[in-house]
Amino acid sequence: MTDSSTFIYSTVPVIATHNIEKSLSYYSEILGFSVDFKYGDPLTYAGVKSGNAEIYFTLDPDMAQLFQKEECNPEIFIWVVDAGHLFNIHAANGAEIIEPVSDRPWGARQYVVREINGYHLKFAQAL
Repeated sequence: MTDSSTFIYSTVPVIATHNIEKSLSYYSEILGFSVDFKYGDPLTYAGVKSGNAEIYFTLDPDMAQLFQKEECNPEIFIWVVDAGHLFNIHAANGAEIIEPVSDRPWGARQYVVREINGYHLKFAQAL
């Protein structure tokens, strides 16, 4: 068996959404990501990035509705340089903070944002 660590170098979460344009606006205006690409006419797929972090969006109303109906909140863990500083920016921009920034027993300063599609974004800084 080949060691996959020599081949895999990145992962990108894909968020199911009812409205890609609305998601792109939220991620750029509230969370500070920049729009990386848009695909389709009408728009069916898109991506944002911040530094080396990327998040993609897919137009999937059925999946998005399932998450909302079942109150399922998929999580995306995002490593950052300064969680306290980013927390202040996100809070000032109106992000829905569901867990305030605090030091966690697993060695991270972390806070959690519920973004507009119901996903929980866990922004964390290694301690």
